[in-house]
Amino acid sequence: MADMKKAYEMYLGGFHCGQIVATFCSEMCGFDEKAARAALGAFGGGIHRGEVCSAVVGGLYSLGMYCNHCEYNDEKAKNKITKMTEEFTSGFLNEYGSLCCRDLCDMNDLHRCGGYINKTEELVKSIIDSDK
Repeated sequence: MADMKKAYEMYLGGFHCGQIVATFCSEMCGFDEKAARAALGAFGGGIHRGEVCSAVVGGLYSLGMYCNHCEYNDEKAKNKITKMTEEFTSGFLNEYGSLCCRDLCDMNDLHRCGGYINKTEELVKSIIDSDK
């Protein structure tokens, strides 16, 4: 379960849900949390337009870093991230009915977004645990 006290402190410090999720998932997925926060900086509030929830983006980023699909013709990694993406998005959609920020909450409302942060971290952990 996500540390909501830390999430709230990060939110007050200017970070959005995707950056918070990536911070929480960085150790289990094997990437640098500061680099992830920088990479995800533009995705808050559904790309600041209410589009794809940044918690979802942070979760998918984390899974992508875990799978490390970065080499040409690496079908194994490509298939792995495709499967994990489907599992993640299906789990999120089953829980909330949408991946879209504007459908899920008022933007800039961490109290509402806390559930999305928790669910995303839970889904990422479950997917990775089942891969080991």
